[in-house]
Amino acid sequence: MNLFQIAFNNIKRRKVKMVFLALGLIVGVTTAVAFLSIIESMTVDLGDRIDEFGANIVILPRSEGQEVHYGSTLISNISFDIEKLTLEDIPKIYESSVAEYINIVSPKLVGAVDINNQKSLLVGVETQKEFIQKPWFSLQEPLKEGNSIVDLALMEIPDDGIILGTSAAEALKLKKGDEVSINNRSFKVFGLLKKLGSEEDGLIYANLTAVQQLLDRPGELSMIEVSAYCNACPVEEIAMGLEEAIPHGRGIPLRQAALFREETISQFSTFGYALSGMVLLIAALVVLITMLSSVNERTREIGIFRAIGFRQGHILQIIFLEVGIVSITGGIVGFGLGSLAAKYAGPYLAQLQGDIPLRPELLLPAVLLSTGLAIIASAYPALKAARLNPAEAIRFI
Repeated sequence: MNLFQIAFNNIKRRKVKMVFLALGLIVGVTTAVAFLSIIESMTVDLGDRIDEFGANIVILPRSEGQEVHYGSTLISNISFDIEKLTLEDIPKIYESSVAEYINIVSPKLVGAVDINNQKSLLVGVETQKEFIQKPWFSLQEPLKEGNSIVDLALMEIPDDGIILGTSAAEALKLKKGDEVSINNRSFKVFGLLKKLGSEEDGLIYANLTAVQQLLDRPGELSMIEVSAYCNACPVEEIAMGLEEAIPHGRGIPLRQAALFREETISQFSTFGYALSGMVLLIAALVVLITMLSSVNERTREIGIFRAIGFRQGHILQIIFLEVGIVSITGGIVGFGLGSLAAKYAGPYLAQLQGDIPLRPELLLPAVLLSTGLAIIASAYPALKAARLNPAEAIRFI
């Protein structure tokens, strides 16, 4: 009878303990695989969501002159521009070397206008792209079609319509439905934005084409806001790629948005790894306690093996073979259960928008993790068994 047969027979004779040992490993591997799969999907999903929440790169014309602000972004007075951005620059972004990382491109024209004898900042935008890029924008009175509320991002502002920020509406004393003259052209208040507590509360939004005509600057842009996917590429590299595509523009990465995304994803990953580590530590303790108990119960048997010529190395091999067989089985079962748990329970637990795919590449790491953990945890019990004095072991029993 060889050592493998001895180990296999020992597993069959001690089914309850081996099942208990396997369950500990299965729980640990299942938790690790499920959590790692969920964390990976959360990382992708979170990156996609945050990439939609506003621009992280702003393209400005290379210019000199008086500086004015659009929200928290610094732009230059157009009358001093050396070079200008135009609508013809938009296709260049989608044809650039970093096109694969581009999510939303929102062009803007910003200009000062007279409204009710007050100077105001008018922003021309492509409305659907602007409101998709900034989903925190919402109207005080929701838009309706019949009895259904319509998402602002799905609505087109009429050419003669404007949307006012809260502060702008209060300063101009305007409400929804009012008509107002802007540079001798009549506009109607399409809606009022809810208060944001930022500089955007003081802005007025209108269709880009209408603002270009109003300011007599056809095809011209003040800035282009770009939302870029940055999970696989640093935002600075994307900005450089955009500058190569538009030499007369300056790509300015908004580090705050990029850092927020990186920090948030890092926090999720750290939490997942920490929790998985704790569960695996508990699984290792289960293996240690189970193997210690098994060795104590088999003191006489081990003593007999030593008395008939088995060396310490043989005893170690028998113990490790038992643990190896159980741990490989536990790793395979744990991978299967963890993958199923992630696929079916993960989207609800993590509130993900899509399904979590099965990750077959985790099978080998799961088996190696289970086996390595079990062997390390059973090293002390195995050494204790191998070092038993045959005479004392037999006499002890």
